[in-house]
Amino acid sequence: MKTDIKIDFLVFVLEEYKYLEKINPDDIIQLFSHYDIFEYIINHYDSLHTLGGRAIVDDINLLIDTKSPQCSYK
Repeated sequence: MKTDIKIDFLVFVLEEYKYLEKINPDDIIQLFSHYDIFEYIINHYDSLHTLGGRAIVDDINLLIDTKSPQCSYK
């Protein structure tokens, strides 16, 4: 059951990212795969699921910026 909750949360994060950053789903999948964001979301579920959508997206963008300051995800 815990795995199902994390998968549901992962879908929620993808939808929030798509909505807030205006990026198409294929590009989000590529971006998240490149920067290991899927793993980050699953590994930090306990703290991330307590945040709102905007805070999660901001956290992910900060992580991407940290890994690649020249990233053009927007």
